[in-house]
Amino acid sequence: MARPRSGTDEAVLEVLRGAETPMSAYQVLDRLRPHGVQSPPVVYRALERLEKAGQIHRLEGLGAYFACCGRDHAKGAVFAVCTACHKVEEWSGEGIDALLGVRAVEAGFALEGRTIEVRGLCAHCRGATAAEEGGLHSHGPGCGCGHEHDH
Repeated sequence: MARPRSGTDEAVLEVLRGAETPMSAYQVLDRLRPHGVQSPPVVYRALERLEKAGQIHRLEGLGAYFACCGRDHAKGAVFAVCTACHKVEEWSGEGIDALLGVRAVEAGFALEGRTIEVRGLCAHCRGATAAEEGGLHSHGPGCGCGHEHDH
């Protein structure tokens, strides 16, 4: 039987829901100290319970946590992390689990779990970067955009 969430779980979840970007466990602890939470293990246990319940996600690459958007993850999820502003988007990973399953079977590999994170610039940061560079989108060799520019 699943254990009901504690008051600390609720407080941690609220901190993460209110955060603009993913937070480390110690950043969460710092936000909760004024409310009497002083122990890192208490926060880590709450994070573990919330992650197991599917209410938050952990970004392996950043060692940080963020609140789940509420999407059904049965079809897989991809986490897009902006390298400029550090905001995270959850994308549907439909088809990814099936592809990974096929590859695992071919390799004789037993999958135990997966976290897929991609890094780049979000639309907002890309727009700011492009505006600074005098354009509105990124270009690559043979992009065919019709603008006069060097690739």
